[in-house]
Amino acid sequence: MTHRVLVADDDRQMVRTLCDILRMHGWDAHGVHNGNAAVEAVRAEPFALVLMDVRMEGLNGVDALKQMKSVRPGIRVLLMTAYSAAELIAEAEREGAMRVLPKPVAVPMLLDMLSDVENEPRRVLVVDDEPAFLHSLADVLRQHDYEVLEATTLDDAITQIEHEEPGAVVLDLILDGAVSGESVFAIRRVSPAVALILYSGHGPALDAVHARVGNRDIRGTLRKPFPPEQLLDLLDAAFS
Repeated sequence: MTHRVLVADDDRQMVRTLCDILRMHGWDAHGVHNGNAAVEAVRAEPFALVLMDVRMEGLNGVDALKQMKSVRPGIRVLLMTAYSAAELIAEAEREGAMRVLPKPVAVPMLLDMLSDVENEPRRVLVVDDEPAFLHSLADVLRQHDYEVLEATTLDDAITQIEHEEPGAVVLDLILDGAVSGESVFAIRRVSPAVALILYSGHGPALDAVHARVGNRDIRGTLRKPFPPEQLLDLLDAAFS
């Protein structure tokens, strides 16, 4: 995992202070001073985590978070605020912020959270009602150091998403013989930020659901049979 952290705040002294503290503890910290610059930085290269103020001139932290998630669905974002902004905080949590911290940020707590991020497993849920293919795909991912969960039904998948919080879901579009984009919406309702990858042997159905749902909700699509390298590339991008 990259040890790069992005700090975004329109208080330049705050950015300098936080970056200095993070560098003292072994992190490669970079600072920007508005939401637009933060989004562009995330678009340009991966970061282990973004620490960003909620209230900034121009693009606020919540809107910047949304744009970051559209570029890198697996990006981890901690927001911080010195104000009571209940609606913005609730929206940030819905959009996948790890947490909203009060300012001034408690440095020991921040370092503990960074340590958790550094040691966080790359957890993937694979959902397929064909056990042989499911186990084969899961074994490939485990060989590449992913922690893999398995589910054969959408209900089981939803339960595991709620309790295990995978960073990515690899989903067979056709479960129990039915083709539906509703499985995508069901997963999105439980975990708006999860990186979702769809696959199927039925290309037209896959294309139709992708067109219906849109790029924001699907990280990528694969047509069976697909080489494992294609899936690994998508997952590596999702966790970067």
